[in-house]
Amino acid sequence: MMYTERLTEIARRKENLVAKSVSQRAALVAELGAWQKPIDVIDHGIAAARFLKSHPLPVAAAMVIIAVLGRRKLLRWAGQGLVVWRAWRTVQELVAGLNAAPHRGHAGRISAHRSSV
Repeated sequence: MMYTERLTEIARRKENLVAKSVSQRAALVAELGAWQKPIDVIDHGIAAARFLKSHPLPVAAAMVIIAVLGRRKLLRWAGQGLVVWRAWRTVQELVAGLNAAPHRGHAGRISAHRSSV
């Protein structure tokens, strides 16, 4: 076998291996795609466990609050807290929207600077 024939054979073999690698990689991605959601759930659970382990004081405080208040009162307070929190977020978004809106000057033109009125 001549040198050029050997190089041609090696190049052809390399092309076959690369094509096989591409198809195997695609199959692996398709197989792992089905596992993405369960892996994400496990990752979130591990992150939550690490947070609880690294912050024992807030966990203990929450347990004491639950024991003192009872479930019903705690759920009522949590519902009220959620309403207040949502209202606060809405107000923040409205204020941010007002600050981002261009301000119109005296002649109706949009000015770069706000006038002190």
